[in-house]
Amino acid sequence: MDQIDLLLAALADGHPSDIAAGIQVRQRLAPPYGQLTMPPVYGNGDLEIHPRLLDGQQVDVTELDSVGSSANRLEEVLLDAHRADHYGLPVSDTTITSGSQTFKITTLEAPHRIYDAWIRLSVLPGETQSFEDSEQGRELSLTGLQALDPILEASSHDLALGTWDSHRKGPSGQVRVARSFTSTVLGINPKPVYTRASRRDPLNIGDEKEIKEHEGKAPKGSRLSEQGLSSIPPQRRRPGVSIEEALFTGYLSFASLRRLRFARYDNTKARALLAALILYALALRVNTGWSLRSECELIPTSELEVTLLWPGKHVSEPIALSVDSAYQALTTLHEQLGLVDRSAHLEGGPRLTALVEKAIASSRAND
Repeated sequence: MDQIDLLLAALADGHPSDIAAGIQVRQRLAPPYGQLTMPPVYGNGDLEIHPRLLDGQQVDVTELDSVGSSANRLEEVLLDAHRADHYGLPVSDTTITSGSQTFKITTLEAPHRIYDAWIRLSVLPGETQSFEDSEQGRELSLTGLQALDPILEASSHDLALGTWDSHRKGPSGQVRVARSFTSTVLGINPKPVYTRASRRDPLNIGDEKEIKEHEGKAPKGSRLSEQGLSSIPPQRRRPGVSIEEALFTGYLSFASLRRLRFARYDNTKARALLAALILYALALRVNTGWSLRSECELIPTSELEVTLLWPGKHVSEPIALSVDSAYQALTTLHEQLGLVDRSAHLEGGPRLTALVEKAIASSRAND
């Protein structure tokens, strides 16, 4: 069974007795030999280390990439493909112009995707009302799980990675579409390591403490240290970890995709298209490498494992995945579905542009 037939069979309506549960992906990673790994740090800066069951064994892990961050990395590679005209599904965007600067924000970048304020508060070219008050905007705010066509036609990836219209309420409440694909990167058996660092000024004009004592009660903002000059004495850095290895793991839920329904499109083909979208994004993602953040570089130590999982069985079926095969499946399903592209290409308009300019002016005033 090829990839398209597999997805169509697994995502059909009805409740067949023997149907795949979803697709699991795994890849083993490791930091370059001897290097520390820097996890993300939140709040007070404490490391988040907790036990988790992996392959039937309890091990300590730290999350190197959260579910949300991992989803954003899929969007990054889809955005690159979109810009290169190698991703044909609908992507909406807005263009903000402030003075001589122009910013373009797509739903592959906006935090809340099609329901983000950058999209909602923008306007269609030649109009003055915000997009959320336009005919298409109202249609998006009134959609539901039984007829998700407006989202599919405006920003398809939202239906696979999740979206939430938190600022609007339709007849059935707020539009909420759960993510069907979740992934994360875990550091296995992390050992916290604390190091110190300092910075020496090129002109060696003294450290921060010395300059403050010398300047006394100088006006705020006039001290060298407040302008980014002077040396910084040795101080404790945020903690890193030494790990045995890292594991990229993800799961595409067919049960979640089967909840999605459409009024103008074949349900099975639309769901299969969304599944193919995720597989294409995964193939692109793995090819980009694993540079998660400063001092968090990982190197693959195994191939990406893509397996079809069955409920109640202890067997899995491997799936061959490559960028070319995934793109071909996505393109074929796109053509079979006959998806209408109603992506919105918006402008900032007077309201949003004024907010942007106000924020820029405030930022400059605080420099």
